[in-house]
Amino acid sequence: MAVAHRAMEDAPSGDTDLLFLDWTAQRVRAAQQLFLDRGGEPTTVAAVTPAGEVAAYTVLVLPDPTDPAGPRGLQHDTVVVPAHRGRGLGRTVKRAMLADARSRHPALREIDTTVADDNAPMRAVNEALGYRRERAAAVFRLGL
Repeated sequence: MAVAHRAMEDAPSGDTDLLFLDWTAQRVRAAQQLFLDRGGEPTTVAAVTPAGEVAAYTVLVLPDPTDPAGPRGLQHDTVVVPAHRGRGLGRTVKRAMLADARSRHPALREIDTTVADDNAPMRAVNEALGYRRERAAAVFRLGL
């Protein structure tokens, strides 16, 4: 997962000057624990090569599965490692995540995700799966 996560560094992100962390197995476990500590329920769906390498993955977090209005999912990173791009793996892991979420959480009513306007491949995947654009977002940063 940590090796695959580093593939996010070349995802189209417009004019933002993103800072990338050094993802290690320890950082991946810590991020998952943070979701749990905040009451979330993380689920990761991955496409794994015969050699055991993660070729693609996506993460869904239900922030509060007990919300009486029904749980709302937050889809975090969807990553396809460069060597495996162009094969539909992003769509495959997202589709599998949606099927899993529907079967395990029938009360789930919506899933939100964020994609940079410049990331045409992932926007196309989301649109093909039925996601709809809700609003634009902006990133602000103040140097101190």
